[in-house]
Amino acid sequence: MSAESDKIDALLERYLTLLDSYTQLRNSLNAIQAGMYQHLARANFSAERGIRYYGQDYYDERMQATRKLSIVSEDGDAAASAVFAVKKNIPEPQSATIIKSEETEEDISSSGDDEPKKEETTTEKEKKSKSTDPLHWFGILTPLPLRQAQSNAIKAVEETIPQLASVSAEMASVELEVRRARKRRAKAEKEDEKKKLAELENGIGGLEVTSSGKGGVVV
Repeated sequence: MSAESDKIDALLERYLTLLDSYTQLRNSLNAIQAGMYQHLARANFSAERGIRYYGQDYYDERMQATRKLSIVSEDGDAAASAVFAVKKNIPEPQSATIIKSEETEEDISSSGDDEPKKEETTTEKEKKSKSTDPLHWFGILTPLPLRQAQSNAIKAVEETIPQLASVSAEMASVELEVRRARKRRAKAEKEDEKKKLAELENGIGGLEVTSSGKGGVVV
């Protein structure tokens, strides 16, 4: 029973450490988001002519995610020890698939002439060389505050938010372990009480009562 109590104390100590880390990460995320919105407001204030504001009106409808989430779990238990991470992902342009199909058709229909194939290959390289940076949706020369806002957003998405999710998952795991340990301790305490009560009843039942001949009894 003392072993379970020691385990609970260790788990609670771990939980408090995680709670401190979680609080610091939340404060860091709040600061990053505040800075991001401030930079975005500055960029909108000094926006070039023709741009009402830097927002979804200028988004490329063919946009694809440039970050990919990965979840790694230890011991095969995703809920117990999940570690979240966000990594940069360079998606292949959608036009590349179309170009590859056209290139295959050119190869089948051509009679030894490699010129169409070279033309399509060059176009494919040009398409692939285009940057997937969302800042290019707003033109080539983007203002510095907009770049700073993007840097803050990237830091939040790649670092702070995955760390928060990982710490939160571990806190939930520790909470579960504490509840389980407390149940085991309570069960052990009940079994110990039952055992002591049974020993006491057995001890009383085994006593012999005899008369002393002087009006008393001898146990």
